[in-house]
Amino acid sequence: MLEYISSDTIVLNLPFIMTQGKRLTKGMPYLKVEKKVAGNDTAAIRLLNYQDYQGVIYLNLQDLKTNRCYNLSHNMEINGDWWFWSLADFETLISN
Repeated sequence: MLEYISSDTIVLNLPFIMTQGKRLTKGMPYLKVEKKVAGNDTAAIRLLNYQDYQGVIYLNLQDLKTNRCYNLSHNMEINGDWWFWSLADFETLISN
């Protein structure tokens, strides 16, 4: 599910990671969709860092519009099709 490719790139094989080869690279921009109680929140973000700890992946992001930094996380030990957030790259969005 999680594979470290290099010091700045991981492969996160989850259905809500919609990037070329499921790769996430530090410093690269992505489109984030986050499920809210009333609708979805969409934002352009930059991946600043990532960390896995005890089966949980933490992604440190920066909103490109507001410059606000925050974390998203996902417990990789939970199986299922539900998701609270999703990340996509431009190439994947235009090819689907």
